[in-house]
Amino acid sequence: MEKDILISQFLKLFPEFNDRYIEHMEFNQEFLGHVFFGDEVSTHVERLLQEHSDIEQIEKFFSFFEWMALHSDLYIVQILSTTILYNFGGDADVLYKADRYMGVHTKKLSVEIEDLHTGKHFS
Repeated sequence: MEKDILISQFLKLFPEFNDRYIEHMEFNQEFLGHVFFGDEVSTHVERLLQEHSDIEQIEKFFSFFEWMALHSDLYIVQILSTTILYNFGGDADVLYKADRYMGVHTKKLSVEIEDLHTGKHFS
């Protein structure tokens, strides 16, 4: 059910991803949230942040990410933190640019995932 909520909300806001979603479903025979959001969404938003050309689109994505961060379902929050935000952390410039668009809850998750990524909790 949570997968259905996530993808339906996403496609409602970003109908331009509908064809990629259909391809994903045909290839995988099911919706794999971490794969779809890692391969399609995260890489697209990273590109937008690198080019820094479509601010309105960037803000729209980060508004959706804040919705994900506030969601009560752990699956949705995990896709945001361990797939999308973790990917952003792989490029310091992308993470720096992303930070200014993050909502309070998205930023909190980003800090937590970066602390894990850098091993801060294991020092």
